[in-house]
Amino acid sequence: MKLTIDNLDGKGALDYSVAVVSNQPLRIARKLNEPSVCNFTLAPSALGLAVPLRHGRVIVADDNGVVLFTGYIATEPAHELAGQSFAGLVYQCVVAAISDELLLDQQPLVQAGASYSQTAAQLMESLVGRTGYAGISTDVTLASDIVGRFLLNPGQSWAENAGILSLMARSAYRVQNSTLSLSPVGTVVHTLNEADGTLQLAGLEASMAKVLANDITVCGEDEPGAYVTEFFQGDGTTVLFDLTREPYFPSTSKEKPLIDLFQEASVNQRIWQLNDSGSRISITATGLTCTGGDGIDGDTNLTYLSQIELGGGLVFEANGVQFGATTVGVINGLYNGTINIANCIAGFHLEMVNGNTVMVPVINGTDSGSSFSPVSGHMYTLRLRIYTNELQRVLQSYYVVDDSGPQRYGGDFITTGASVVMEVQDMTDGVVGAPTILYSGTIGVLSPTCLFALLNSASLQCSIASIYITQEGPNWVTSTPSGGNPIVRRLGTTAQGAECKIERTGKLRFYPANVPQAGEMIAISYRTAHRAVGRIASASSIASESASGLLPGTSQWIGTVTSPAARSSADCENAAKAILDLATSRAAAWKGKYIAWNMETQNDIWPGDVLSINSDSANVHANLVVRTVEIDMLSTAPGQVKYTISFANDWADNLSIHTSSTVPTDTWLPDSPQTASPLASLDTLSVPSITGSAIQITAGATPPTNGGFEVRRRDWSFGPGSNSDLVLRSPVANFSIPRASAVEQFYIRMYDGATPPNYSRFSSAIFVNVLL
Repeated sequence: MKLTIDNLDGKGALDYSVAVVSNQPLRIARKLNEPSVCNFTLAPSALGLAVPLRHGRVIVADDNGVVLFTGYIATEPAHELAGQSFAGLVYQCVVAAISDELLLDQQPLVQAGASYSQTAAQLMESLVGRTGYAGISTDVTLASDIVGRFLLNPGQSWAENAGILSLMARSAYRVQNSTLSLSPVGTVVHTLNEADGTLQLAGLEASMAKVLANDITVCGEDEPGAYVTEFFQGDGTTVLFDLTREPYFPSTSKEKPLIDLFQEASVNQRIWQLNDSGSRISITATGLTCTGGDGIDGDTNLTYLSQIELGGGLVFEANGVQFGATTVGVINGLYNGTINIANCIAGFHLEMVNGNTVMVPVINGTDSGSSFSPVSGHMYTLRLRIYTNELQRVLQSYYVVDDSGPQRYGGDFITTGASVVMEVQDMTDGVVGAPTILYSGTIGVLSPTCLFALLNSASLQCSIASIYITQEGPNWVTSTPSGGNPIVRRLGTTAQGAECKIERTGKLRFYPANVPQAGEMIAISYRTAHRAVGRIASASSIASESASGLLPGTSQWIGTVTSPAARSSADCENAAKAILDLATSRAAAWKGKYIAWNMETQNDIWPGDVLSINSDSANVHANLVVRTVEIDMLSTAPGQVKYTISFANDWADNLSIHTSSTVPTDTWLPDSPQTASPLASLDTLSVPSITGSAIQITAGATPPTNGGFEVRRRDWSFGPGSNSDLVLRSPVANFSIPRASAVEQFYIRMYDGATPPNYSRFSSAIFVNVLL
């Protein structure tokens, strides 16, 4: 054994090997996706060595030079009385060192938005970069699996975040010799055979640790449920309208994905990626300031480091914007890919026309809507509102290894369109002008995620005092005056130039200056709140387990997925499929321990490696995932290194999917497992007209063969029967619902020709509060 410690006092690395107290072995403890810890006891004074200092650099190797640990002493060593010599009392010191990621753990992590559909390698490199510490290199090329959604938690350490990320991709990370490596679990396999003597049966303890389960119910987070369109009629005085159901809102902690007041000395590059070879972007007394560009679209830009998931209602608000005499580029832009105008989903395009600055909205790379000429010396707010009735656009990915190999469930995109409103508001000298709408329209197919570039400067001359991004629920309000055309009602606060707001208590409130006229038809689109849940069963496993006829074949497991978080019922179903793969595989239930000696001489073992065990006498032929490794280095000659290895496969102990047996009290549990994928919800259903006798419906979908559209008075009561809830079934997409009263509620789902029929996952609800 060789132990060196560099106390960073200019003397370099000193050999402390002979100072290790022999009756207390040096121990290295490795845990899957956690920092390694090295503990040892020294008697340095007898050998004239200094007591190690906090932050001393520790390297441990065996007699053959195999490095087993690198790290730093985390705290001052503890002193213990060892005895007395002729010179007086003798103390020994107890040292605890933590592997190299200790340096990353000491750096603050800036709160950031989630990242979507990126590889584990990309996310890990970004996680290292966010610390601002350049002393750790990365070797992550093997970690190519896609993570659906990852959200950094600034309240946890770097290592805790890295551990969660690694597990989500069923990967293992470690930091040694100042290099972070990341690779899928099982990349390194250690083959141990009884036949050739590489497996010592006396050191093996293994058993099936968990019972089989073939009917899996997974609970998740709150999610948006039914797609509601509720109608009211204005009377010229009413400003408050009570909604029939409480609308879904994201948690308050997610309401403000980004706020930057630009009051620091320089651009915060833990939030922004700054591409500015000409040093034209800086922070001045007027905020973020741009003094030009190189004339090339996309070369000079300031881009938010996190992706934006384009779901629900989003408001991108650039405040205190002032323009110089010559300005060309895009402000407050959303991009699908590389930052350039061709990839701009929506943004404010500044151009020079006849020597004057002109602002025009750009939609999907094309100038659209109305133009606006800003006045020099005036201060503006540029506000981009984008709305879709789908809050989640990227499904989570769930990774497992079953009997047929690696599997991924989920990771898909949810396709939807969007409504877009772009406005400019003069705020000069604190006098708030009325917003000028430059664009109000729709995007047919909206990218699920985007990059947000506050500045894309070909030659922008401007300053921006602050930027706010606000995440709202999937809520949208339009109104149609008598004899007029539909208009979008801007949602939010009065400071955001809004006309009304939807309250969490289920009320639509108009501000005094925007009271609906008498006879004006108001349409509020929102989603109801629902607890995500999914239930999947294996018919083949149930049949196999009940083949004897003596015992029931079904074995149920029910609980909650805590990581990767299941944000929707679709996520729950994907998680249930992944868990079902594991729970019906006996190989996934192995758990135990193996003790061996000097394994580092063949190939050092780390958590995340796999032991391939082959023993005919014990009837064990299994691949076992290493979870922890304890290495005890004994003070012997020749050196002896004892390995105590704990292993557990995915069903025996949580690995890539972490679960809890908790079932939220507000969960409606399915009566039976899902046998087929739900049909698409009617998320584009519309109501062309409401009269005193009927509601005209356009389903916005092609009816399935031998199926159609079912209308009921209550949700969650859909089925082949004909009871008092059933209003009608229509085989065509355009149909009318008869009216019988001023206040009515209808729920609509698509169904197919299966027996029993399959239905849409969620209803589209039409609530009418309009006099006959």
